[in-house]
Amino acid sequence: MTDAPSAFTTKLASLNGSAQSIETLSHWCIFHRKNARTLAGTWDERLRAAASKQKLPFLYLASDIVQKSRKKGPEWADALVGYMPDACKHAVEHGDGTTTEKVKKLLRVWGERQCFPGASTESWLDGASDGGGGSTAVAAKVAAPAATSAAPVAKKNKNDLAEVPALSGDNAALAKLLVKMENAERDVAAASERFDADVREELLDETNVENAEDPVGMLRAVQCCESAIVFKRNAVDTMTETLDTLEKKLRAALARVEAARESQSGVNMGELTQMMIKALKARKKASKRNADFIVRQIASEAGDAPLPEPVDFDADADNYDPSDAPDEYHPPDESNKRPRR
Repeated sequence: MTDAPSAFTTKLASLNGSAQSIETLSHWCIFHRKNARTLAGTWDERLRAAASKQKLPFLYLASDIVQKSRKKGPEWADALVGYMPDACKHAVEHGDGTTTEKVKKLLRVWGERQCFPGASTESWLDGASDGGGGSTAVAAKVAAPAATSAAPVAKKNKNDLAEVPALSGDNAALAKLLVKMENAERDVAAASERFDADVREELLDETNVENAEDPVGMLRAVQCCESAIVFKRNAVDTMTETLDTLEKKLRAALARVEAARESQSGVNMGELTQMMIKALKARKKASKRNADFIVRQIASEAGDAPLPEPVDFDADADNYDPSDAPDEYHPPDESNKRPRR
């Protein structure tokens, strides 16, 4: 539908934070999901032009659209994923004091529900500063719930290795970096796929842009092209930074491995094995001596007293004599009545 972007712009102008406003426009967007790629560019443009208090409803609208349209198709998730990292940072940096926490909550929800498959939503606010100028540093706060909730819990198998204890220090930092590298790899793959789909050489030629017969269509194509380039550049930049940091940590870990190996180089395993055999023989001899000592001690304390006859617990049950059993107990009759038998 050719007038969808202009109609969307008009509707966004009246968007507010009420559930009715967001859900009504979300339903309209899902109906026009075939225009998602074009409408996503309009959404990003109007978000940046909106007043500070209006930026958060734009994110709520995107969240509602993506979650409710998943069963109908991935058009909206694919169209928005390239805009979302910068859009979230923009909303935080230009929002009020409460915007940061609300955006963090959105990121947690998107990560837990896999709203943007393959994207590491926990890193979308890395490097952003809130309206007060403070760094958000949300990666560690968002990553934990996202990872634990999104990943299915595997059933334990009796043959599994023992549960690995919680890591700390350099080991914990290294493990987090490995997880971050996996997320960065997925982001680069998604960015490359979008780059291949949206970036064409003719869209980067100003002459073609000026001579385009369809200025509106050309603008949309150039916007998608620019977004795909920025998305890929950010993904590659994050990957490069992560790999550099990971390489340093791995070198440090390798140095620790070499130091541990050096400390064990003087240990003679054959000598330890012989010592282990000697210890085993000594323990057996000590056990035997201890048993003999106890027997002699018991004999010296008992003197000439005869040892008790052993009890045969396996005696034949047929030798049981009922007359040997004690009489049945009857409580005393305090009313001078004869006891019942």
